[in-house]
Parts: sequence; C-alpha cells; structure tokens
Amino acid sequence: MPVNEYTRIGWIGLGQMGNPMVTRLLDGNIEVGIYNRSPGKTDSLAAKGAKVYGSTIELVRDYPVIFLMVSDYAAVRDILAGEMLTKLQGKIIVNMSTISPTENLAVKELVESAGGQFAEAPVSGSVGPATNGTLLILFGGDETVLNPLQKVFSLVGKKTFHFGEVGKGSGAKLVLNSLLGIFGEAYSEAMLMARQFGIDTDAIIEAIGGSAMDSPMFQTKKSLWANREFPPAFALKHASKDLNLAVKELEQSYNTLPALEATAASYRKAFEAGYGDQDVSGVYLKLAEH
Repeated sequence: MPVNEYTRIGWIGLGQMGNPMVTRLLDGNIEVGIYNRSPGKTDSLAAKGAKVYGSTIELVRDYPVIFLMVSDYAAVRDILAGEMLTKLQGKIIVNMSTISPTENLAVKELVESAGGQFAEAPVSGSVGPATNGTLLILFGGDETVLNPLQKVFSLVGKKTFHFGEVGKGSGAKLVLNSLLGIFGEAYSEAMLMARQFGIDTDAIIEAIGGSAMDSPMFQTKKSLWANREFPPAFALKHASKDLNLAVKELEQSYNTLPALEATAASYRKAFEAGYGDQDVSGVYLKLAEH
C-alpha cells in the first residue's frame, strides 16, 4: 500500500463534528465503518455507503485504523476497556476527541501496552469547517502513523500541523480553545459595556469590525451578539470543558494564567446557569444577567 493511501478506516462517534467529517470521507472514496452509541445517528451515513457496526469490538476487528471522536476522556476510556484491549494488537488508534495532554498520554500507554499504536489528532474548527473540509488537524504522534493518514486528513482539513509527540497536539488544541473562550468573553463584555454606555449595538459592531480589534471570530459571531441569539456552532458546554482542562493541566505544573482562569470561571458559571447548549459566544447571556 502506498504510504499516503489508507482508504479503509473505522470511526467511533457521530456527533455534530463526526457526522460531517465522515460524510466528507465517504465522498472522498474512503471506506468507513461506523459505530455510535445512539444508533439513529448512523442512518444518514449508512445511506451514503458507510458500514454500520453494532459494537466497537466488531468495528476494530475489521479495520486497521480506528478514529475516536467522542465527548471526553471518560468516553475514550469506556471504549478502550475490557475485551477491547485484547483486540488492539497491530491496530492504530487515532483520538480526535478533545482531552488533555495528560489524558492522551495515559491512553497512549494503554493502547501500546495492548500492542497497538496511538496518535492524537484533535481539530480546530466547528460544524461549518467540518462540513466544508477546512478544519485544522492538530497532530501529535509518530510520523509513521501520520504519513499513511495524509489522504484522510486532507479530506477533512485544510492543513495538518505536526506538533511532535503525543501530548503536543492536544496541548495545541487547548491553546486554541482557550483563546476562543477568552475572545468570546472579551467580545461579550465589550458588547455589554457598549450597552451600558447607551451605544447602539450595530454601531459598535461596525466600529469593532473596522478596527485593529476585529478578527475572523468576531466576523463569524457578530450577528449572534447583534440579535442576542446564540445557536450553537461550538457549544458553550464544550468550551467550558476545554477551559477547565487547560486550567487543570497548568495546575499540574504549578502554573497559573489569570485571563485563562477568569474566563474558565465565567464559562463555568454560564454552564451552571443553564446556558451550556448555547454557542460559545453565549457566555454573553450569563454576563447580561448582572
């Protein structure tokens, strides 16, 4: 098999991101076997040619490479447990789920002790980029795993960054998602400050958009702040989880970053107040309660 032509993969996890990513792989003539805990989410992909499996063990048996795109570390460990550990000999497990560097290193040790290979490949981007194939792939792991997966990654992403060994890809993801949260908090506070001063929302949005404080994120989210409605592209509950992971990871190194800690606390309050299913920029709604 040529080095860049893995054309058969297994995929576990078909949420907001997993479904459009698998669709792109199928459209790119990749054979994909799929498993999801909620079987209904497999129907549309089965209609496009995906092979549906009733268990993760059956899926792993049939494919050399398995991608995980699930909610958190607990879900990853739930998959890679029990009888599954007897089926990983010679398999490649690629974790695209957002978990911490420490957690990915623990999964690496688990997979390798069972005779498999492990890499991490979390992505930067939300549903739109997942649908369009313009995600950023943040890879951590060995080049011998990366190289045969270049075709797969090229179908779901516009660029793959190889940051080094396992732990660095997930570290990069926490860096980017921490910035996302901090920007969401900062722009939301700016919108509320403008309201406090009696400034028209459309006017301040135009002013920010024409200033050095503009950003692609602001342009993407500005209509949400303008309408004060926040349908999720990337849900606040996931942003809160990732901010908490970043804070915890830094604490393990006896380090603190004040903007990150304050933002994580703000998102926790928004999540606890019931705004978890709003967009990441919906932290505005909790801030606006004051």
